[in-house]
Parts: sequence; structure tokens; C-alpha cells
Amino acid sequence: MTDENQAAEAEAPAKKETKSIVPSRYAGKYKAGGSDELAVFIKEQATGKDGFEWPAFFQLARKNGLPEEKVAHYEGQVASKRHGAEGRARMTLRNMLATIARKNGSLVGLNDEAVSITLAKPVLSGAAAAAKDAASAAGGEGAASQF
Repeated sequence: MTDENQAAEAEAPAKKETKSIVPSRYAGKYKAGGSDELAVFIKEQATGKDGFEWPAFFQLARKNGLPEEKVAHYEGQVASKRHGAEGRARMTLRNMLATIARKNGSLVGLNDEAVSITLAKPVLSGAAAAAKDAASAAGGEGAASQF
């Protein structure tokens, strides 16, 4: 190794080690919780003076009819500070709220008022799209379900 290479390696910053399973290219996109109508609704309902308020988020999930065992499961994980629990809870319960919003066109706020929410139907891609195409080509037998 030359002196120039050693000097360049010494000046190069060390890669930041992270325990997150979220690829770095997506981390910034999701860090603020998103920007669609549902993300804005959740932020308005569950953000207080000290930032995101988990008790309000779990109450919002319950008010909109999410299964108690699911909400309690994620609430327990967040309370125990299990690694990655906050991200899993927010993502999973948000996706469950999205299903309700797509079906009903609205969700119930913490003040018990219905709030209209319009979300686009998810688009299949990758392996899911290939499986759907293969099932369609095979005459629909064992076709993947439509979201």
C-alpha cells in the first residue's frame, strides 16, 4: 500500500453502523411518517408538544376498530422498548388503518369525528405482480387475491 492510499483511508469517514433493517435509501423517506392523507391524519392525531405520542396512536387504532389483541401486542412491545418495536408498530397499525380508510373512505379521529381519507389502491410489483400474472396466464386457478 502506498503512502497516498494509507492517507486516503485514514481521512475517509468510517461507515455509520446502524441496527435498522430499513435500507438507508428509504430511511429518510419514512422517518417523518410519510406525507399521504393517512400519514397527515395520524400526525395530526398523535403528535403532541413532545413529538409522537404512542398512547394517542394506540387509542386512535382502537377507535377505528383494529383488533384489541393486535393493538395490545404492539403497545406492549413499544412499552418494553423492544428493538425496532416503534417502527413495526407504526408501520403495521398504519397499514391496518389504511385498509379501513380504503374500505370506508374515512377514519374516526380522537374527537370521535369522521375524517375523510382517500388512499390509492396499492400497486403490485416484484414477486407479487409476477405471481398474479402467472396465475392469470394459468386461467385464474390459484390466482392471487386482489387487495
